Amino acid sequence: MPVEDYCQQSVCTALPGETLRAAAQRMESQRVGSLVVVEEDRPVGVLTDRDIVLHALAEGRDPDQTPVQSALGRPAVTIAGGEGLGEALDLMKRKRLRRLPVVDAEGKGVGIIAADDVVRLLAEEITGLARVTAVQLPVAASAGAEGAGAAAAGLEAPPPTRQVEHYKRDVQCLRADANARALAQLMKDKAVGCVVVTGEGQEVVGVVTDRDLVTRVVAAAHDPDATPASAVMSAPPVTAQATEPLQEVVAKMGDHGVRRIPILSGGQAVGIVTYDDLLVSFGRELAELGDAVRSEIRHEQRGAQAEQVRQAAEEQLRDIGIKVAELGADSAERLRKELDGVWERIRRR
Repeated sequence: MPVEDYCQQSVCTALPGETLRAAAQRMESQRVGSLVVVEEDRPVGVLTDRDIVLHALAEGRDPDQTPVQSALGRPAVTIAGGEGLGEALDLMKRKRLRRLPVVDAEGKGVGIIAADDVVRLLAEEITGLARVTAVQLPVAASAGAEGAGAAAAGLEAPPPTRQVEHYKRDVQCLRADANARALAQLMKDKAVGCVVVTGEGQEVVGVVTDRDLVTRVVAAAHDPDATPASAVMSAPPVTAQATEPLQEVVAKMGDHGVRRIPILSGGQAVGIVTYDDLLVSFGRELAELGDAVRSEIRHEQRGAQAEQVRQAAEEQLRDIGIKVAELGADSAERLRKELDGVWERIRRR
């Protein structure tokens, strides 16, 4: 299926000469995290909320005087609408991008495809595979009558759980009285898109993302040096304990529409789990599973091919044996011994 069939065709755009303030306000009003920058309907770049945080806040530039084009990290990398999903994924991987503007034959923009779009598409297909396995796998004996009843009702037995602590990463924290500029600078210095806000007792009181800074500081025209984290953060934060099952934390992300969840121990942040980290981890696990299945298939194919070669060799040897029988007794006996040895070696393979 070509990319143009499942890309987002309603695209929010910006012009290179527009200010970062205007771009931030458009992101806020349209509830998007990026704008495709265009010239004469042709994509020339993609501006993200993180670009605005780094250039308008962390670097201390005036968003009313800073043009969009100065915040673009690289020229636009586009993909033709007729290309397939595999080509889009390969391009994202090689160029280390999350979004690709989709263009027509004349190079004009017709949409955009993001990593999130691909995740949704693959998730639907993987869910379909999960249903297949749920139907085919027998109910474990340890599930007892309750598990058998669930299976009879068409429900899946609960899978073994993994604790979220194995997927957490280091977390960056700032006090609630730190200003928005300090938040942006920390995000830039640590290459993160989220800072956990703490109170006087180091308890977690909120979370600030790069999008929060764009919508609640830049778009709102607030002074980043006079705006405290407490006025920018999302509160109360959605949190999880380190011992919680991973699937419950993923469910929290979906239920609350968040991509980052601080992990707590004793009321204090000891880590954070992000959508991106889980996506990378799950992708690696799926790749390893795919390699294992591929290896097994190749092993079976090699075994089948070897069996075919064996059968063909045996048939040829039988034909030769018939012809040998027509030779003289001495010659036939010598050849039969040689053929028997060859035949035995083939059988042992």
